Amino acid sequence: MVGVEEVRHLAHLARIGMKEEELRLYTEQINEILTYFNMLDELDIGNDIEPYRMSREYKAMRDDIPVAFSAGNALSNAKNVKGRFIKAPKMG
Repeated sequence: MVGVEEVRHLAHLARIGMKEEELRLYTEQINEILTYFNMLDELDIGNDIEPYRMSREYKAMRDDIPVAFSAGNALSNAKNVKGRFIKAPKMG
């Protein structure tokens, strides 16, 4: 289980200012979450249940189809154009 000092240390590392009341509340909530994880660890699911996997046949992304643009069309949405180039601020 997690103690108030550990939560205080994490808050310090994350540069989050917390009052004592908030530290106690978050400590309690974190410990409740960890209790649920411990309960899940104790479940006997046996070998009957196969882990969920996405089918290899399912495609989450569309096929990549190249589209040709003319120079004028490609530059039409740029804010700062000089000739056939997009003008950008100097880097460095």
